[in-house]
Amino acid sequence: MAFLEIDQLHKQFGDLPAVSGFDVDVEQGEFLSLLGPSGCGKTTALRMIAGFERPTSGTIHLNGRDITNQPPNRRHIGMVFQSYALFPNMTVADNVGFGLKLKGMTPADARRRAGELLELIQLPDKGGSYPYQLSGGQQQRVALARALAIEPQVLLLDEPLSALDAKIRVELRAEIRRIQQQLHITTLYVTHDQEEAMSLSDRVVVMNKGFIEQVGPPFEIYNYPRTAFVAHFVGQLNVMPVRVVDAAAGRVALGEQTIILEPPLAANGQAVTLAVRPEELELGAAEGHNNLRGLVESVNFLGSIVRVRVAVDGATLSADLFNERLLTLPKAGEAVTINFPAHAAWVLEEQG
Repeated sequence: MAFLEIDQLHKQFGDLPAVSGFDVDVEQGEFLSLLGPSGCGKTTALRMIAGFERPTSGTIHLNGRDITNQPPNRRHIGMVFQSYALFPNMTVADNVGFGLKLKGMTPADARRRAGELLELIQLPDKGGSYPYQLSGGQQQRVALARALAIEPQVLLLDEPLSALDAKIRVELRAEIRRIQQQLHITTLYVTHDQEEAMSLSDRVVVMNKGFIEQVGPPFEIYNYPRTAFVAHFVGQLNVMPVRVVDAAAGRVALGEQTIILEPPLAANGQAVTLAVRPEELELGAAEGHNNLRGLVESVNFLGSIVRVRVAVDGATLSADLFNERLLTLPKAGEAVTINFPAHAAWVLEEQG
């Protein structure tokens, strides 16, 4: 039996289904991210787990208890909101200890516990400060400490870093992961940021239009997407309209050029869509690889990578090259060859 069992949750707002058939088991101490575009149902699913929304149907069990219809304050769940939601008239220490006082802890014990958590979030000297005196990143750390103060069985985070700048987001997500692993607390994290989900999570739930598209470790989600939506939503993707020439041999045609894939494929003559990640493409010809001829459309410098876009028989393919100081780059309009191994590409399923 899983620590947190979410069984066929469904939420209907009038005639609009917001979440349909949400079915996930979460192990104790696991970090699970709900990833998807705005409006896909991820926050609604989180709010049902927290108790802020009542499911239309389905059940939620936590450590063997049915909490489906219990109020939020009886679920032993902590939640961190996108907006921080700190009390402006309370000091940092009082914010952190607020839930402890509601639980009947003595003021002295609440102060001691708040001090321990301020050490954990690396803000030991900010207990006497007020929220307006802190940066956005510091305020979010305090919100995290407040959620952890009551020692919840599950921690829920609803896009907690979306209001912060890029550098602070990277630093704070590393802190969240460090704290989660140190406390071994079961965590569900809602985000639309692919990099956040991939870097933080043990597993990722990719959602689309209220449904779960795929659940799996980040490596599996990225490298082995099961639906067209997951393949397109997670990371960059090259797609090529090809025709199957020899299904048994894995041979397809892109215009007048031939590509060899890992067989078997669909029936001969069938039109399919081929997918390959930009980092799998390299400039130049390579023996034993698929080699495609084309013309450079553009060269874009993106810091650690350089993205070269190449027009190949009706398709435009992006090749991501690792940047280094002696890198020689082609120019727009130049004829080039790009290559990739057979295992790097796959036929994209059109139905999710």
